[in-house]
Amino acid sequence: MRAEAEWTMSGHQPSLEEYMEVTVPSFGLGPIALTPLYLVGPELTEEVVRSREYQEMYRHVAICTRLLNDLQTFVREEEQGKTTSVMLQARRHGGSVEAARVEVRSAVAASRKELLRLVVRDSAVVPRLVRQQFWNICKVAHKTYREEDGFASTKETMHAANAVVHELLFWRRGRNIDSPAAAASI
Repeated sequence: MRAEAEWTMSGHQPSLEEYMEVTVPSFGLGPIALTPLYLVGPELTEEVVRSREYQEMYRHVAICTRLLNDLQTFVREEEQGKTTSVMLQARRHGGSVEAARVEVRSAVAASRKELLRLVVRDSAVVPRLVRQQFWNICKVAHKTYREEDGFASTKETMHAANAVVHELLFWRRGRNIDSPAAAASI
């Protein structure tokens, strides 16, 4: 975050590589999304967490999340004088924001594809359940940033929260009973 503040104050335009090196870790994905991995199932040993495979999965999820955020927030962040991957790519495309967005989406797709390759492969250091959670984190990021900044959007966030709280699902012998009245008769 310090580097980002310095860039803003000095007007420095970092390279895309420099930007990603600084902003991917500062996004906060590790403490927020990876902490639950210690609670979901198999014990995560230090060997697993320090493995190249684990680090690569984390890197690809972090890249996807950072770039998806940038795709939705670049206008607001540019108004605030902040740098985003979209604006850095636009410079490389003669100012074309749409060409930059296409390139950033392509980078997201490439990281997502590589993450999926790591998740589904047979031999792995990281337990299957933990690999699946990396994939789930990536899917949540795609949902969060599907149409707009999911953290700033109350509409999308409230819809997801209401679905969990108000749209009850009841299961009985493999049948979905989708009304509370029907469920009450169980």
